[in-house]
Order: sequence, then C-alpha cells, then structure tokens
Amino acid sequence: MNKTNSRLRAVTTAILGGVLATAVAMPAMAFNVTQSRLEAADREPQNWLTQLQNYSGHRYTRLDQINRNTIGGLKVAFTVPMNDCLLGDSQCDNQSNGLVDDGIMWIDGGYGMIYKIDLRSGDSGVVVWKADAAVSTDENRRTRGIAMWENAILHNLTDGRVISVDRDTGEFNWDVQIARVDHIKGAAADTPRMERENFTAAPIAAAGKLLVGQSRGDGGTRGWIAAVDIETGAEVWRQYTVPGPGEFGHETWADDHGAWKTGGASLWTTGSYDVEQRVTIWGTAQPVPMFDPEFRPGDNLFSNSAMAGDIDTGELKWFFQYTPNESWDYDENGVHMLIDAPFGGTDRKTVLHFGRNGFIYQLDRENGDFINAEQYVARTTWTAGIDPKTGKPVEYDPNLQLQTYIPATRWARADTEAKTACPALPGGARWQRPAYNPVTMIAYMSGEDECQTHMNIAAITLDGMDPEAGPAGAIDELGRRREGSRVRMPSYGLITGYDVTTGLKTAQQGNPYPGKSGVLATAGGLIFTAFENGELAAYTDDTLQKVWHFNTGAGVKAPWNSYSVNGKQYLSIMVGGRLQTSERAEIPVRGWMSTLFVFSL
Repeated sequence: MNKTNSRLRAVTTAILGGVLATAVAMPAMAFNVTQSRLEAADREPQNWLTQLQNYSGHRYTRLDQINRNTIGGLKVAFTVPMNDCLLGDSQCDNQSNGLVDDGIMWIDGGYGMIYKIDLRSGDSGVVVWKADAAVSTDENRRTRGIAMWENAILHNLTDGRVISVDRDTGEFNWDVQIARVDHIKGAAADTPRMERENFTAAPIAAAGKLLVGQSRGDGGTRGWIAAVDIETGAEVWRQYTVPGPGEFGHETWADDHGAWKTGGASLWTTGSYDVEQRVTIWGTAQPVPMFDPEFRPGDNLFSNSAMAGDIDTGELKWFFQYTPNESWDYDENGVHMLIDAPFGGTDRKTVLHFGRNGFIYQLDRENGDFINAEQYVARTTWTAGIDPKTGKPVEYDPNLQLQTYIPATRWARADTEAKTACPALPGGARWQRPAYNPVTMIAYMSGEDECQTHMNIAAITLDGMDPEAGPAGAIDELGRRREGSRVRMPSYGLITGYDVTTGLKTAQQGNPYPGKSGVLATAGGLIFTAFENGELAAYTDDTLQKVWHFNTGAGVKAPWNSYSVNGKQYLSIMVGGRLQTSERAEIPVRGWMSTLFVFSL
C-alpha cells in the first residue's frame, strides 16, 4: 500500500467566531458509510452521503420544513470561511457540495484540500481539521466533489492522484498516481498542464471500488474510466472511451494519422450507478480536436456518448452516441440520472440526460435504446431536430464519414466566413447537476442559453504549434492544440421542468444571468438554484415561480444540498472561487475567497 508522502499533511484546527484555536477531540462517527447505506441513501434524509444524493443522481431531499409556506423565513444561519480559493485567485473553482453524516460535513476545496466541519450546534460551523494534498498551484484547482466509504474520504485530484483520508482524524491512508503525464509520445515531466491527464469529476464509491474518470480530453488525451481498490489505491481495471486497434468502434476513427490516440471523449462529470444491474453509467466529452472534424472523420466512438460498464470488470455493456462526428464542443458529460417511471403507458427503467446540445434525452437503462428527446433551450440551429426512431440528429447520414448537419452552422477548414451556431459551447448544461422529484416525476435543470460565432480555422497547420495554445482546433502528434477565434454572445439563465412520463416540458423560466449551479429538488414543493451574478434563488416546483432570493456578492457555481441536525432542516452551498463572465461586461472577472453558506428557518 502506498503510504502518505512528504507533500501531504493534516492540520487539525477549529474556527469559531473568527478565532483560530486548537480543536477538541471529536468522537468517532456512530456508523461507517457502508455499501448498504449508500444504496439506501434516500432513507437518510438527515444526511447527504454522495455528491448526487443517491447512486441514481436524483439530488432530492425528503425534508420538508423549508417549503412554500415557510420559505419567506429562510435566512443565513451561519457561514464558514475557507482558506483555499483566495481573493484574486482566478483558477480556483468550487463546483461541489459537502457530504454530511450525523451532523458532520466533509467538503473539498481548491488545491486538493479536504475539510471536516462540525455542524451540530446549528448556529456555527467548526473546522475540525484540514487535510492538504498539496496540489501544485500550477494546476487548475477545479473541484467537483469527494466520496465516502467506510471510514475514509476519497478524492481524485487535478494532478492525477487519488487519495484516501481517515474521516475522523484527517490522516492520509494512501496516495496513488493514477492519471499520467507521460501518456503521449515525447511528453516529459515539464509537459504543459493542458496536455496532462487529470481528474475533475467527483468519484463514485461502490462495491469496494472507487470509480474515477480521466478528465483532460481537451488537451489531446485519450479518455478512460478506471476502478481503484478503496482499501489500497491499486488500479483494478481501466476502460478507454476511445477504442484502440482491434477494439469495437475503432473503425469510427477513419483517419490515417492515429487521431484516436489523442481523441478526447473524457469524463469530467460524475456518473451514476445501477445497483441492480451492477452497471455504472457515465457521459463522455467531445472528440478532439473539438472544432476540426476533418482531422478525425467517422463517428468518433465513444465521444459524446452515454456509456454503461460492468462495475466489476469495466466491460462495456451498452452505449448511445448523441452527436456523431460532432464539432461544436457539445460534451455530453452531464449527469445521467436513473429513473424508474412509466412512459407511454409502460413501466420503464430509464436514463435521463439534459444534453449540452440543447435536447433532453431518455434512454432505456437496460440496453441503451433511444426513447425520447425534447428540445429545452430556446434555439438549436445546428440541427433541425432529433429523429424519433433513432435518437440521432435528423441530418445524420451513417454512410458519411464527415457529417454535414446544417452547414451554415458547422465550421470547415475551407470556410472564409464566420458561422454562428446555437446553443454555444456551454450548451444548455455542462457540469450543472439536475434534480428529480420521484413523487411528481418531474426532472429539473438550471443552465444557460446562448449562441456563438466561430471564425475560420483553415490557416491553422500542424507544424510548429505553440504548446501553450488554447482550446482545440487542430492538433499535432503530441496532442497539442490550437483554434481559430470564437465569440460567445451574451448568455442567459434557463430553468426547465420535464415530465419523465410524457416526455414534455412542464414549465420554463428565464433569468438575466446564467445558472452554473444546477438544481436541488425538495419535498417542500421547491427547487433551489444559483446564478452567475451571485444570486441564490428558490422556485415553486410546478410553475417555476420565484419565491425567494438572496445575493451572496460572489460567484456561485457549486450545487445546493440539504441535511438536518436535531430535527431541524438546513440548506448549504459553497460560494466563491473563479467567476466566469459569459461575456457579461457588468460582472467583473475576479476570484472570491470560498465560503460555505448555511441557511435555515
């Protein structure tokens, strides 16, 4: 077993009333987080045991003290300042929620930091310890969450390590390098960060394994999902998302220069786990280079796909590809929720996905067959719609290796004029987490709506490329990348309700600013979300009428969660970190020190 290295340290401190003091020893938790508890997470509404609330990704709380009748009394109970994403740090980015068990929260921050926070007093949060994995400041400090298993907190880091920390003491159990720097030909230890494998998706703890997804496809890496033994950190299996020679799907990379080696299809948003079938389902990102389909003719499996794999072996059970030979950066990494509900008069086990390409999809969870698609952004100009039989864009031609779709929106090397496509690359949703109310059978998403204009990439060659170049347009033999200029138009927020039994939208509400937080659904008849300008808000879950709001004064891209202490319901959300402007001049580009906000009646 790999032991703690010299870069790791656990700091035991407490913060109360703004004063730093030595912490009092805490008793061990009453129960470890077992497989059976994780499978039955819905039965513990006082806790929040996984990033997505349960293995199915529902993000729904059965707590109902905070409801339509009481929402007017919702106020800040307390805040907990963090020391990770500091003021002025434009790279540190909080996109995760805390995990709660018996009034104790564990939450990750920038730089590989994990915090244990005592919430049991109800009027303050005491930081018991910080476990510092010492991620280099040269790395992008984006974080989307941690996992719990037995007495361990588990995290995959942006520098490619996977770590295990004792949840009572903060001491490191093990630290293993899983993602690599030397994955591409000629890469050295000083390879620019953009070309390294890394992790940003929150891991999943299930069946004694930690599932981690390689996230840096944009840099010309080859995507994969791996299972790591929770007790030792040893890798158990690895399944690549871009098939190699002799593997099913390799023929869909029909180039003669090995584009599959740097083909992307990464995983940077947490998957789900079907306990009954012992299958984990993840969405994959776009093929790379993302704006240059002529470099990689063919469908480019398994990019922009839902992939279902056996949790014990990684074996691919089924897949569904949303947009073959895609070129708009419509990653389909977003959460794939598992929902059992009637559709068309028949009980179905389904997968629900709010696509980045502007459509909501329902798939059969047992075989990946297409069931339904519904547009949810205001404008989709890249396709005329989705074929109701196949689920493919109506323009898709299986006989072509280079798709055309709607040429007026699709950039080609020969183009001399700018082209505009809707939605823009942020799509309807990216990392934003959806929610599902199993009582009303309505799913929700808060995202954004905008278009983008892309300039010609014909002048870009593969010779003499700058290794520090920006997002992918063309790519050299080392996976390094460049692109032409891109202009995003002002974006707006869009909240959508979707009936999983009819396949139709139930309600929709716009907002002046994009929603980068996702949604929490509650038994109190409300949904909670947040917007780019720092506003937190609650809406009725039927008509999406805004009934409460609070402005934090800082950017928000993390999701809400809910828990209870001594029978009282609380809502919490991480505020601060890097703020993306989405071309909105009135929102300055600045970082904010991370702060945990906790609300109650």
